[in-house]
Amino acid sequence: MSDIPPHNPYQQPVSYTIPQANRQLQPQKDQSLAIIALVTGILSVTIGWLCCMFLPLSLVALITGLLGMQKVSKGTGEGYGMALTGVILGGGTLLLFGAFFAYIFFSAQSGFNELNL
Repeated sequence: MSDIPPHNPYQQPVSYTIPQANRQLQPQKDQSLAIIALVTGILSVTIGWLCCMFLPLSLVALITGLLGMQKVSKGTGEGYGMALTGVILGGGTLLLFGAFFAYIFFSAQSGFNELNL
Protein backbone atom coordinates (compact mmCIF):
# COMPACT_ATOMS: atom_id res chain seq x y z
CA MET A 1 0.00 0.00 0.00
CA SER A 2 0.98 3.60 -0.41
CA ASP A 3 1.79 6.12 2.26
CA ILE A 4 -0.76 8.68 0.93
CA PRO A 5 -3.59 9.22 3.39
CA PRO A 6 -7.07 8.58 2.03
CA HIS A 7 -8.91 11.63 0.63
CA ASN A 8 -11.82 12.74 2.79
CA PRO A 9 -14.53 14.32 0.56
CA TYR A 10 -16.11 16.06 3.55
CA GLN A 11 -12.98 17.90 4.57
CA GLN A 12 -12.71 21.62 3.84
CA PRO A 13 -10.10 22.40 1.19
CA VAL A 14 -7.01 24.17 2.37
CA SER A 15 -7.21 27.84 1.47
CA TYR A 16 -4.18 29.94 0.87
CA THR A 17 -4.24 33.64 1.59
CA ILE A 18 -2.42 36.10 -0.58
CA PRO A 19 -0.52 38.63 1.47
CA GLN A 20 -2.00 42.07 1.02
CA ALA A 21 -0.10 45.30 1.10
CA ASN A 22 -1.04 47.31 4.15
CA ARG A 23 -2.20 50.43 2.34
CA GLN A 24 -5.47 52.26 2.34
CA LEU A 25 -7.20 53.21 -0.87
CA GLN A 26 -8.13 56.82 -1.31
CA PRO A 27 -11.88 57.34 -1.71
CA GLN A 28 -12.91 58.30 -5.20
CA LYS A 29 -13.95 61.88 -5.59
CA ASP A 30 -17.40 62.54 -6.97
CA GLN A 31 -17.75 64.42 -10.24
CA SER A 32 -21.40 63.75 -11.01
CA LEU A 33 -22.49 67.36 -10.41
CA ALA A 34 -19.81 68.62 -12.78
CA ILE A 35 -20.90 66.18 -15.48
CA ILE A 36 -24.56 67.15 -15.06
CA ALA A 37 -23.62 70.83 -15.28
CA LEU A 38 -21.62 70.30 -18.45
CA VAL A 39 -24.28 68.21 -20.19
CA THR A 40 -27.18 70.50 -19.31
CA GLY A 41 -25.12 73.56 -20.23
CA ILE A 42 -24.42 72.12 -23.67
CA LEU A 43 -28.05 71.08 -24.10
CA SER A 44 -29.31 74.53 -23.09
CA VAL A 45 -27.21 76.18 -25.79
CA THR A 46 -27.85 73.65 -28.54
CA ILE A 47 -31.40 72.32 -28.28
CA GLY A 48 -32.83 74.46 -25.50
CA TRP A 49 -34.17 77.01 -27.96
CA LEU A 50 -35.98 74.34 -30.00
CA CYS A 51 -38.30 73.22 -27.24
CA CYS A 52 -38.19 76.39 -25.11
CA MET A 53 -36.31 74.32 -22.54
CA PHE A 54 -33.45 76.80 -22.27
CA LEU A 55 -34.67 78.19 -18.94
CA PRO A 56 -34.80 74.93 -16.92
CA LEU A 57 -31.67 73.55 -18.62
CA SER A 58 -29.75 76.76 -17.97
CA LEU A 59 -30.85 76.91 -14.36
CA VAL A 60 -29.88 73.27 -13.78
CA ALA A 61 -26.49 73.88 -15.42
CA LEU A 62 -25.90 76.98 -13.34
CA ILE A 63 -26.95 75.45 -10.00
CA THR A 64 -25.21 72.09 -10.43
CA GLY A 65 -22.10 73.82 -11.75
CA LEU A 66 -21.90 76.06 -8.70
CA LEU A 67 -22.50 73.11 -6.37
CA GLY A 68 -19.84 71.07 -8.22
CA MET A 69 -17.32 73.90 -7.92
CA GLN A 70 -18.12 74.10 -4.21
CA LYS A 71 -17.45 70.36 -3.81
CA VAL A 72 -14.12 70.70 -5.59
CA SER A 73 -13.08 73.57 -3.35
CA LYS A 74 -13.94 71.47 -0.27
CA GLY A 75 -11.84 68.61 -1.62
CA THR A 76 -14.67 66.09 -1.98
CA GLY A 77 -15.20 66.40 -5.72
CA GLU A 78 -13.46 66.58 -9.05
CA GLY A 79 -14.19 68.19 -12.38
CA TYR A 80 -13.70 71.88 -11.72
CA GLY A 81 -13.33 72.60 -15.44
CA MET A 82 -16.54 70.79 -16.34
CA ALA A 83 -18.43 72.57 -13.57
CA LEU A 84 -17.04 75.94 -14.65
CA THR A 85 -17.98 75.26 -18.25
CA GLY A 86 -21.51 74.35 -17.15
CA VAL A 87 -21.77 77.62 -15.19
CA ILE A 88 -20.51 79.66 -18.14
CA LEU A 89 -22.82 77.95 -20.65
CA GLY A 90 -25.85 78.09 -18.35
CA GLY A 91 -25.28 81.72 -17.36
CA GLY A 92 -24.50 82.75 -20.91
CA THR A 93 -27.64 81.09 -22.21
CA LEU A 94 -29.74 82.83 -19.57
CA LEU A 95 -28.21 86.19 -20.48
CA LEU A 96 -28.52 85.62 -24.22
CA PHE A 97 -32.16 84.53 -24.17
CA GLY A 98 -33.01 87.11 -21.52
CA ALA A 99 -31.65 89.87 -23.76
CA PHE A 100 -33.45 88.39 -26.77
CA PHE A 101 -36.82 88.26 -25.01
CA ALA A 102 -36.31 91.74 -23.52
CA TYR A 103 -35.66 93.05 -27.04
CA ILE A 104 -38.80 91.33 -28.35
CA PHE A 105 -40.87 92.61 -25.42
CA PHE A 106 -39.74 96.22 -25.66
CA SER A 107 -39.99 96.23 -29.47
CA ALA A 108 -43.55 95.00 -29.27
CA GLN A 109 -44.35 97.53 -26.55
CA SER A 110 -42.98 100.46 -28.56
CA GLY A 111 -44.92 99.27 -31.61
CA PHE A 112 -48.06 99.03 -29.52
CA ASN A 113 -47.52 102.55 -28.16
CA GLU A 114 -47.14 103.93 -31.69
CA LEU A 115 -50.48 102.41 -32.69
CA ASN A 116 -52.29 104.09 -29.79
CA LEU A 117 -51.12 107.59 -30.68
